[in-house]
Amino acid sequence: MDVAPTWTLLSRLIGTWQGSGRGEFPTIEAFTYRETFEVVEVVPGRRLHYRQRTWRTSVDPAVPSHVETGFINLSPEGQIELLNAQGSDRVEAMTGTIDETPGGFMLKLASRSLADDDRMLTSWREWTLDGDNLIYTMGMSTTAVPIGSLHLEAELRRFSGT
Repeated sequence: MDVAPTWTLLSRLIGTWQGSGRGEFPTIEAFTYRETFEVVEVVPGRRLHYRQRTWRTSVDPAVPSHVETGFINLSPEGQIELLNAQGSDRVEAMTGTIDETPGGFMLKLASRSLADDDRMLTSWREWTLDGDNLIYTMGMSTTAVPIGSLHLEAELRRFSGT
């Protein structure tokens, strides 16, 4: 399978992104945050590494909130996989699809495995790239909210990179 077109889309993530977002969930108080999202290529045509750091801005002064690092892999069959470890000890493996859009792409990912957080049942993410803007949402279902709900939404702007 020719995975070059899919890789061309994914490689548009390479660079540093910064922006802000908001979080909510039925079991917590809503909050705002700022974020830095850094993406580098580690295996040409196959693997990206990313690091995400957030600071809660709904408190003064802003405090570190979330750290996540992981890989975005493209299999020889063209399947997209996201593997990550989070500062809360949660580990996720997600798979998904990517569709080209006029300004970039829409990537949809769903959990296939969650570890080290007994509260989690499922999670999902959607990333929409439009030029130098990256919008994402993240939702989840937990033992307390089994139907699932939106948890995060943010808009980031390319700060550096391709």
